[in-house]
Amino acid sequence: MRLPVASFAVLTLFAATSPLTSRADERALFSLDLSGVRYGLVRATVEGEKKLVVDAQDIAPSLVTLVDAFVQSKPVKRDVRLTSGAVVRKAEGARLLVVKLPALGSGGAADIQLAFAVAAITTQPLLSAKAPLVPPASPRITSFRVDISGMQAIEAPKLDAITVTQKPDGSATTGDVVFEVAAGGAPPFVAWSKPANARPRALRVEYVGADGVAILKVRLDRCTPSRVVPLGASGTTRITLACGGMHAD
Repeated sequence: MRLPVASFAVLTLFAATSPLTSRADERALFSLDLSGVRYGLVRATVEGEKKLVVDAQDIAPSLVTLVDAFVQSKPVKRDVRLTSGAVVRKAEGARLLVVKLPALGSGGAADIQLAFAVAAITTQPLLSAKAPLVPPASPRITSFRVDISGMQAIEAPKLDAITVTQKPDGSATTGDVVFEVAAGGAPPFVAWSKPANARPRALRVEYVGADGVAILKVRLDRCTPSRVVPLGASGTTRITLACGGMHAD
């Protein structure tokens, strides 16, 4: 994935404590606000003067709405505000360039990552003495479901991160989509990969919380298999799909 030469900020909604720093292991706890809409508590770092990095797990409804708009090829531009204690950091007119949806099934944090182009990041004292309101708890992504049109239900234990960008014309696009299917799940994909059967299909991915309810849904269109690779004794098979478009489902 290549970002424009413009400066950018990477946001991944997480949680944290300690002052904003350039070290990824010392992320501070901030309240994130985008153009007046609250997104909850996040951990943040600064890389250089114009690169803001935030990593987060709590998926607020406002974040889902933001991702849906971006995936639907709508331009997303927001004023970023990060508040911690008596300090507020701002990046006015930040434009969303990239959304990275989490990898699942291999352990680690299931966070959503956003990349914004910013002109500058400023730091100011917080004029109000009031403590910021603590946002209500938001769900976290713990698992996923995949469904492919015209195929039976798929048991997929692992899913790689899906990175979504917007082309110059604004349309949302993504790189390859990669997941693993459980033992016995390969034959339909092997058959689909044959030239005679390689017609495009739609892929739906649901990012699911601990209660089994889908938190975020996306649909990828015009998908065809580019690689079907058995992984040996485990019996699982790694599937790579090339897709021609994407939108919220």
